[in-house]
Amino acid sequence: MIVYTFIFKDGKQFRFEVDEEGDTSVESPDQPVEEWLKLENGKCDGCGIPEGERKTCPAALSIQPILASFGGRFSHETVKVIVEMNDVEVHGSMSTQNAVRSLMGLRLALSACPVMKMLRPMARFHVPFGGMEHSLFRFVGMHLISEHLRREKGHSSNQDLSGLRELIHRLHEVNQKLADRIRLGAERDATVNSLVVLDTLASILKMDIDSSLETLKPYFGMYLDEE
Repeated sequence: MIVYTFIFKDGKQFRFEVDEEGDTSVESPDQPVEEWLKLENGKCDGCGIPEGERKTCPAALSIQPILASFGGRFSHETVKVIVEMNDVEVHGSMSTQNAVRSLMGLRLALSACPVMKMLRPMARFHVPFGGMEHSLFRFVGMHLISEHLRREKGHSSNQDLSGLRELIHRLHEVNQKLADRIRLGAERDATVNSLVVLDTLASILKMDIDSSLETLKPYFGMYLDEE
């Protein structure tokens, strides 16, 4: 279990418990569905969810509790955050936007969205408030491990990063659609801006992943020396 606690200067606190083995987008059959949550309202092009399987967009439903809590907060507002995971506590003080970004990324990866669920391995090895280099390292590492495991199973796989580029493109599209959805439900801009930060990370990788990898190359000198 990963627990996020947000403490604001006005004394308001929010607590979120996230099961890294669970599903953050389970529908409640008796609960009314808000317009912005309905799957057919702004459905992604090529969405892989069969018609009639569910009423809500799983990505949107996964972050609905965040929207309900932070929709009235401003993105630049400072908040203290405590993250408890695997007997470790991580403390931080940052803008609401950056704090919510970390929780939102975790919950999205644990949803049933056909695109976002490809990030589930990263959720299992969650790093709160990870910067660009952390995200890049984990993202590329996840992709290479997945391709290796596919080869072992006899499935089609790529030994380059073409599959990762395609995933980034799909994540970008989902983030854009999701941002459009949650603008209907957020009173202010904290949640929308957090999604924009997530999408910005994906966009940077999409623009030139090879250039992004250059930033990590200095850490791999021992592997690059000629034998």
